[in-house]
Parts: sequence; structure tokens; C-alpha cells
Amino acid sequence: IMAKRKSEKFLNACGNQDTFTEACFAGEVPQEDPSRPDEKSRIKLDVAGDKEPSQYSPSVGTAINGKPATLKFDLGGSVWIVGNIEGEILMMIKMRFTGATKASIMAKRKSEKFLNACGNQDTFTEACFAGEVPQEDPSRPDEKSRIKLDVAGDKEPSQYSPSVGTAINGKPATLKFDLGGSVWIVGNIEGEILMMIKMRFTGA
Repeated sequence: IMAKRKSEKFLNACGNQDTFTEACFAGEVPQEDPSRPDEKSRIKLDVAGDKEPSQYSPSVGTAINGKPATLKFDLGGSVWIVGNIEGEILMMIKMRFTGATKASIMAKRKSEKFLNACGNQDTFTEACFAGEVPQEDPSRPDEKSRIKLDVAGDKEPSQYSPSVGTAINGKPATLKFDLGGSVWIVGNIEGEILMMIKMRFTGA
């Protein structure tokens, strides 16, 4: 939990999921006594989450050896396998996005005997990441046989999202807003008070 708010004078738009935004996260900071976890005025959170696709995805500018990466598979956690076919060789890189235009290379493969399914985006899967580990000399970054990556990414929605079981004070959180990076504002209305919590998912 990052922060809490409660508001008795909230805008009508803030009581509706379709118009609930970050601007709604306003009002009074609840006065809570940490030594009294069961006090009636405390805003309590029960969280349940669904795993979403990775926060970053390879965009059009992603290339291997200067040619577009036409094959992409999301492993979750902003880890992707990207690939393309050069002549009769399937070239692949497993990478982790560390930002929209930054990635760390985790592993490389090249395969001359790949399945037809692995050359098609619709049937490209994690199982395709097989074949020979390229022998590359770190002291020769421009060698011809080297597999080089140019990365470009699009920011996606958060990797985790509040699911049906998420509740505030035992009542379903009917209001949800994604701030990105698995940070969400969730809320509900108790009587005439809008109760809200800003939270960051650290797992499902």
C-alpha cells in the first residue's frame, strides 16, 4: 500500500468506473493508529490480482542485424523472444526490457533446422528458442557472425491488475485506475464516502 484517501465531497465522475481517474485520488488522509489494526475507521485492503502481458513489448523498430524482428513471443515480466529469418537461418534473441528503448540480452540462438511453425508469428513459441549458441568474440563487436539487436518498445498496461477478489473493508473494489508499472488506484463507496487506496503489485 502506497497511500490512502477518503472523500465525502467527491465528484460524481469519481464514483463511476468509466470516469474514475488519477485526479479522483484526493481528499482526507485517514488517521489510523498502527497499534490498533482492528479499529473501525481503518481502510483495509484485500488484494487479488490477474497477471497481464509484459509492461513493454517490441515495437516496429526492433531489429536483428538491421532487419526487422518479425517473430515475437512474450514470456512475461517484460521478457521476450524476438527473431527473424536470414536466408535459411532462424536468428533469435531472448531479452528483458529495462525501459521502452533499453533491453538486456539474456541469450541468443541460431537454427538452420527449425520447424516451419517457428518461422511463422502465429505459431512462434518458447519451444522455438533452440539451436546453436552463437560463438561470438566479445573483443570483436563488429564480427560478421555476431547477432546484433536494435531494440524499440511500446509501453503496455501494468503486468498485474486487480481482479474480482480485490476488496476494501471487505467490500469489492468497484473502481480501478491503472497508473502503469503495476501501480493502481482502487476504490469503492461506503455510504457517502469514497474510500481509495494506491497500491503497487509485487506479485499476483
